[in-house]
Amino acid sequence: MTALSITALAKSFRAGTLGCSVTATVLSKVNLALWPGEIVALDGARGSGKSTLLRCAAGLLRPDSGSVFWFGGRVMPRGRVAYLGAEHGDCAGALSGECRGMHGSLHGQLERAIAHSCRILLVDDLALVGALERRIVIALLQRRAAAGASIIVTADEALGTASFVSRAVTLENGALAQRRKRSAARIAASSCASRARTSARST
Repeated sequence: MTALSITALAKSFRAGTLGCSVTATVLSKVNLALWPGEIVALDGARGSGKSTLLRCAAGLLRPDSGSVFWFGGRVMPRGRVAYLGAEHGDCAGALSGECRGMHGSLHGQLERAIAHSCRILLVDDLALVGALERRIVIALLQRRAAAGASIIVTADEALGTASFVSRAVTLENGALAQRRKRSAARIAASSCASRARTSARST
């Protein structure tokens, strides 16, 4: 079963002042499936809608049309989905005060989301953090993916070529285009191998 399934998702915003406004379509019929143990790199030009897509995936924005399913259901599972950013974070669906309104370093937000057992991690704009912070975050994401979590990370195009990334997709003109993909079997094998290595180190 997919951890996250997005189908024909569309989102527009109105810009301008009263009597002089336009509707800007940011997302148009976006389709994306995210599997357990998978890390997807999402890139695109600034303003292309990456943050909007992650916020819709986290249940923080309501799409104009289309659907979002979490673990096969339409209801957001409480405390299982985290939207995290270099400037702010939020664990969607959590009880008030549990992990909403995370602040501080990105890796600090991520550690708190992991402590709350969030199974879908939506990390927004890894390109905004420094090199050391980026390495720490990537190491945490790899360990979490090895434990079966599902992850989307937005960053620069170079992230899509990193060895730990399962797939790389680009958001352009409101739609997703896949750049690189590993088979589901390779993703599962890699995840199992990582879990085995983690288990061996802990014994």
